[in-house]
This record gives sequence, C-alpha cells and structure tokens, in this order.
Amino acid sequence: MRCLPTSVPAVWVVAVVVLATAAAGAAEPPAARHDPLASAVLESLAFPPRTTAPGLLDAAIRAADVEAYDVASRYVSQLADQLEQAGDRRLDLLADLGDTTDPASLRRLERVLGDRDADVRPLVRAITTATRQRRGDPDRLRRDADALADASATARAAAFDRLSRAGVAALPVLVDLLQTEDAAHGQARALARRIVRSLGSAARQPLLAWLGSDDVEHWPGVMEALAAGVTTATDGEAVAPYLLAPALVADAPPAVRAGATRLLRQLGDRGLLPPLLQADGAVPPAPETARTWLTTRLDRVLSVAGLPAPDHLLREPVNDPATAVAAADGTVERFVWNPQTRHLERRDVSPRAARSEDAIHLARDLAALDATDPAAVRLVLLSRLDATLVAAGDPLDAGDGLPIEPLQAALTGPAGFDAAAAADVVDLAGSRGMFTAAVAAIRAGAAAHAAGRGTDPAPEAADASAERVIPAPLPPAVRLAWQRALVVPDAAVQFEAARALANAAGDPPYRGSSRVVDILLQAATSTGEEVVVIAHPDAVAREELATGFSRHGYACEKVATGREAILASRANVDTVLVVLAARTVRPTALETVQFIQRQATGDIPPVLVVVDPLDDDARGKFLTQLLLKFSDIDCVGIVDRLDSLFLPRVDPDTAAVLGPPRLPDHLARVAGPQAVDPVARQARSLRRRTRAARALELLADLGRRGWDVSAAETTARLALMRPPQPGEDTDLYAPAAALLGTIGSARAQQAVLRETERAELPARARSAALAAFTASVERYGPLLECQPLRAAYARYTHGSAATDRAIAAAVLAAIEAAPAPARPVPTDAAHPRPTR
Repeated sequence: MRCLPTSVPAVWVVAVVVLATAAAGAAEPPAARHDPLASAVLESLAFPPRTTAPGLLDAAIRAADVEAYDVASRYVSQLADQLEQAGDRRLDLLADLGDTTDPASLRRLERVLGDRDADVRPLVRAITTATRQRRGDPDRLRRDADALADASATARAAAFDRLSRAGVAALPVLVDLLQTEDAAHGQARALARRIVRSLGSAARQPLLAWLGSDDVEHWPGVMEALAAGVTTATDGEAVAPYLLAPALVADAPPAVRAGATRLLRQLGDRGLLPPLLQADGAVPPAPETARTWLTTRLDRVLSVAGLPAPDHLLREPVNDPATAVAAADGTVERFVWNPQTRHLERRDVSPRAARSEDAIHLARDLAALDATDPAAVRLVLLSRLDATLVAAGDPLDAGDGLPIEPLQAALTGPAGFDAAAAADVVDLAGSRGMFTAAVAAIRAGAAAHAAGRGTDPAPEAADASAERVIPAPLPPAVRLAWQRALVVPDAAVQFEAARALANAAGDPPYRGSSRVVDILLQAATSTGEEVVVIAHPDAVAREELATGFSRHGYACEKVATGREAILASRANVDTVLVVLAARTVRPTALETVQFIQRQATGDIPPVLVVVDPLDDDARGKFLTQLLLKFSDIDCVGIVDRLDSLFLPRVDPDTAAVLGPPRLPDHLARVAGPQAVDPVARQARSLRRRTRAARALELLADLGRRGWDVSAAETTARLALMRPPQPGEDTDLYAPAAALLGTIGSARAQQAVLRETERAELPARARSAALAAFTASVERYGPLLECQPLRAAYARYTHGSAATDRAIAAAVLAAIEAAPAPARPVPTDAAHPRPTR
C-alpha cells in the first residue's frame, strides 16, 4: 500500500477514515449494527477512550440508553475487571461510583441490561450497598455533624453537603444536634434544620417511627426535626396526630410535653394544624378533641386508601413463575425502631405491614389517652389484631396455625374480652378488605363462646354423673355480625362464619341457616385440584385450549355456552379461572362475566376472554369494542389462543428459545402473582382441601343433629372415589363416609356398603366405611335392596380372605341388630286378624 505524503490535506485523511469505518460497519454482522444516533453516541464514547471507573460506568449507561447492549456489556466487563484489581480500595471505589452517579441511571442500567449480562445486577447491588454503608457510617456522620459548628465556612459547606447526601441515615446525628440548647451550636442547629427540610417527606416516616419507640429521651430532638420538615398544611395534618398524646399524657416527661406543646403552637401560629384542632383554639387541645381527631386519623389509616403505594407500581412481565410473587408484589421502604440495637433500621416491607406500623402507633396513643368511645375502642382492637397477624406471618391462611390466646389478647379492651366488641371488629375488618383479621376475630369469638358453654346431666344416660354439653345462647350482636360475614366476598371469611354459626347458633331454622349449609356444601367440593372452566362454542378450539392449560397443571372443565360456564364456575370451589370465548352468546361474554362476578359463595374466579384469529378485523372494530366493554371490570383479561400463549417461543431457524410462554404474565395481571407462583398455588390448593375436610366433618355433625344435609350426598360420594393416599395430611374419605352415614337414603347407605367391599382400600378407609354403614343402619334401619343383601351374605359364606369375612360379618351383624322401625298403623287399614 502506498503511503500518503505529509502534504496531503487533512480532509482527505478524514474521508479515508470515514470510508474505512463505513466498510468495517458493512462487514459487521446484523446484530452489531446500530442506528445513526447510537453510532454517534458510541463514537463520542470511544474518543477519548474511557479508562477510569467512573468513565466506564458512564459509558455503559450511555450505551445502554441507546440500546447498544453489546457495547454496554463490554464497558461493564472492563469496569468489573478494574474493580477486581482494586484490592482493598474496592469498597471506596464502589462508594465513589455511587456518589458520582445518578441512582435512577443505575436502576435503569440494571433493568435494561440485567437479563442480558450476568455481571450487571451484582455490580449495581455492590455500588448501592457500598454507598449506603459509607453514607451511614456513624463515625463519619458524627464528624460531619461536629463540623457544622466549625469556624470555617468551607468546612461547614462540605459537612452540609455530605450530610445532605447521607439523607435519612443522617437523622440520628441531626436529632442529637437539635436537642442541644447552647448558643455555641445555634448555627449548627440552623443548618441541621435546613438538611431535614431538604429531605422533605422522606424524613417524616423515620422520625414518626422513632417517636413511637421507647427512646423517650430523644423525643424532644425528634419533635424539633419534625417541626423543621413541616412546610405545608398537608405536612401539618400528617404530623399533628402523633403530637397529641405526648402533649396530653399526664405521666409524660416535662421535656417531652413542652416540646410537643411548643411544636403544636408553632403549627397553629403558621396555620398548619388540621381544621378540627384549629377550631379547638387551645394548645394543646382538649383531650376529647384529641381523641376525636386520633380516631378519625386511625379510621383513615385502616381504610383501603390507607395502604401505601408500593415501589413497583407497574408489574414487570412474569418470565419465571417461581419469582412472580417477589417481582410483582412490590414493597415499601420503611424505617423501624430496633429496641435491641436502639437504632432505626431500614427494611423493605409489604404495604400491609407498613400500614400496620402506622395504625398501631395511633392505637397506642389512643389507649394512652384513655379512649372509651366504642368506635375508638373497636379501631384500636382491629389495629392490635392486624399487627398480631402481620407479626405472625398470617398463619390463618394455612389453617389453625396461630393459637387462640394471642388473638383474644389482641381483642381485649379496657374492660376485658367482650364478645360484642369482637363481633364489631368482624364487621370493621370485612368492610375494609382485611379478610384475615375478620377470620381471626370470628375464630376468637367462637372460642370464647365455646369456653362459656354450660353443662347439665344427661337424663338419658345410664350414669348419673355423665354430662351433656348445652350451648349457651349466642348473643344477638355476635349472631348478627357472623350472619353479615356470610356475605363478605371472601371464601375464608364465609367458611369461618358458617363454621361458627353451625357450632354455636343452635338448631335451624334461623336467619342465615340455609346459607350456612350452602357455604359448607360448596367448600366440601374441593379435591385440591386447580380447575379451569373453558367455554367455547367450537369443539376444536375447546380441546386446544384444554390441552394448553393442562400443560400448566390445570384440570379442565369444558363447556360450550356462557350459561354452562356460569353453572360450572359455581359448582366447584376449585375453579380458579374461567376462559370464555369472546363471541359467546346467550348470554353474551359481558353478561356471562357479570353473572360470574355476582356468585353468592366462595371466591370470584378471574376470567380470560379469548379472541379468535379473525376477531381483530379492523372493519368491524370488534376487538376495540371488546376492550372498551371490559376496561372497567376487574379481574378480566383479553388473550388470544396462539401457541405462544402456552408454549415457549422458538426461533424456527436456530431452534433457540426466544421467550417463555405468555400465560403466566396474563394470569399474574388479572389474578395476582400468587396465581402463577408454584409455591403459592400449592398452598392455596392445600388450604381448599383442608377446608373441604372440615366442611365434610361439619356437615356430618349437622346431619347427626337433625339438619337436612341430603344435598351433600353427591359431593360425599365423589369424595369416596379418591381414597387417602400415602403421605397425605388431609383425609377427605373418612368425613365423607361419616356424612353419608347421616343421610337417610338407600343410595347413600349402599354407597358406604360398597366401600366396605373394596379389598384394595387401606384398612383405615374400610374401617371408616364400616363405621358409617353401622351408624346409618342404627339410625334408619336397613335401606338395602335384595341384591346387596345377598351379596353381603355370599361374601360371608364363600369369602376366602379373613379380612373380607370379618367385615362381612360386621355388616351382617349391624343389619340383623337394627331395630324394626315403629311405623304407625293407618286408621283406615284392614284389621290384622280375620273377622270371620
């Protein structure tokens, strides 16, 4: 190649470089090409070359922003290598990167590049952790707080900047500084107030959590910090309720009372107090006014609107069902006082746990002010109960895992445990969507009623000392609250209320007694499966959808019309999803969804409306109209029935997997992340099966007490078709057999008789069937036809196995020992003896 002379103009050199770059770009594979904007950004990053750690991180962020992910990954790799070579300086270098980089840019880099490069998420996590540790170093913060009183303006400015960057972590040293009263720290206190004011609402929650702790000696400084952060009427309304108890409680330390009173007076002078406290005029306000305002505030916190918004408002696409709950639920950053370390600790908690912290703080203040108003007492009890359940991890969702004692302790008011107050808590919790608290309140009230039962000697007993349990009368307020809980739209609350009424409300008829039976009947239909009802008029499409859902572990119930879909969704409590064709008629898809969401018992299943390939025709606007119809209806999604809904997307040329199935993401959006998480699905199935076993036991007990439970015969017979398997904790067979033994029909008695003939059953299952048959014969007499009787005698006479002969002998003994039914003779019947 011929060299260019030194006298060649510079523009020729540039032209040669541009042509060479273009040729190289043309030779690159298609995946490495970039649009003009990205190419310009990449050229600016290449000259001059980035060699320092901040430069490499900035280059990776800029490259990722223009979707040059391959280049961004190279910069991340270079940065990771440089951090590995840093040795002992690695933590300082990571903290420097966090101080010089926008946190939003770091999160954006993690989001767009985390799935493509395995080094990105650990790198961003390490930068965030190192920055937080250095900014929260107590010794460093203490030195900076002392530097605020330095004579040098430069030192004060540097300390001010570092404390401002530390954010909430600097609050402990700022509170210590604000507690001082000497003139030497006057300027430092002014700077501390500016820092707290700059933090805004971010400092309010940690300070309020500190104010609710037992660190009373720091409360004056905490109040000064709260006063510095109040700049608007909204801030005053958020802070003022937490100052009322410190200002009014008689045994509060004088410094605390003075600080709270001074802060309330400052807020009043600036017009930042709520209208109710402004109208009172006195500072501090009258105790009755304070109790009224605290009750109003607590009522607002315990409402649905009181749940704080999580950090992740938009759910990411669910690619891995095993991480669906962690990825989609979202958390709230909270600072909690740790009594062991005597420090505030940052935690990511659920929105419900965050609301519980705020509610229990207000409840403690109301209790300290000796609130006796029934409305305030009920709210305090609900706050205590919810805090107990949050601390225990809600074991009531999985069964009777939590003892009754802590539930009753949480519901104990100033005058002790009151059944009427616990019943009011049931109403409060049910109306606010706090369904687990409603279940706990019903359970605590039922246990208290059971403990208060009386006994009297049983007159029919041979032993005079034997006693028969007589239920005490159920208080009217408790009865009404449990009856109202029967219509709460939650299966757990309905079942618990039905169980409590069945055990304590006495014999029917009474208001709600038929609904008690209906709820127990539906709960008894569970077998632990997850059933999907598929309604489509095309048989081929129905089979394709059923095949697709079966790949994801669902059992399918296939129907053709919307009416059949409504009936099928109500017939089985295991129905977790309804799949409905968009062109369903009689009723239409919209009417079918409305009927499904108005079902009387159990949880309302979500609905997926399936569109067919021609439904997106733009001429008829069918798909647009469908979207508008269902836009205001919750728990409804619109999907297609392409193969990618159920199967991974695969490149036809390379056979590489391009993406996961789309079904988990659609289900997570309409039914929540628990609907696709395998662990949550299994827990829900076990919960339904456990509830079914208890429902069968309750129905059997009601049948023995004389209730009409004949409607449960089909459900019990279906439960007998699946005998207990080895290792199963929940047995449906024994309670189902016992239930059939209480139903006075020939079909029920013959069903349990057939179970005694099955030699392949486990011994305990055959024993349960034999006991049920014996109970049925003792109660109703033999209701068998000739053929089953002859078969029983033949098994006893010609049977070869000793076990079969023994069971046949027990069956015949029960039949022969049954008393003859005493039937009255009709008045117009013929005389039994001849008259001539």
